[in-house]
Amino acid sequence: MDKEEILEKNRKDNRGADERFRILNQRQSVVMVGAMLAMWLILFLWNVFRGLDTSQGGAIMLSGVAAMGFWQFHQYRMKAGIFFGVLAAFGAVSFAAKYIMGTM
Repeated sequence: MDKEEILEKNRKDNRGADERFRILNQRQSVVMVGAMLAMWLILFLWNVFRGLDTSQGGAIMLSGVAAMGFWQFHQYRMKAGIFFGVLAAFGAVSFAAKYIMGTM
């Protein structure tokens, strides 16, 4: 392979983005999800201590975490993404079912 073939293969593998951009994008996603989970935890605990239902917010938050995990696995082949995606999807479905059953 010559230099141009290697560069072209790298562009296809990274879907047009360079390696630095891809790494920064991954870090940004981790920071974003960490901030979202911290805020969700604060509100979740607030509702728990007040005796309020917490399943709706849990379903919304975990569905976002699941989607991001699946996307990371699909985009970057991060094996942890599929693990956390499945775990979060299970939690999202459980919370959604609890919320729906409670509002019937």
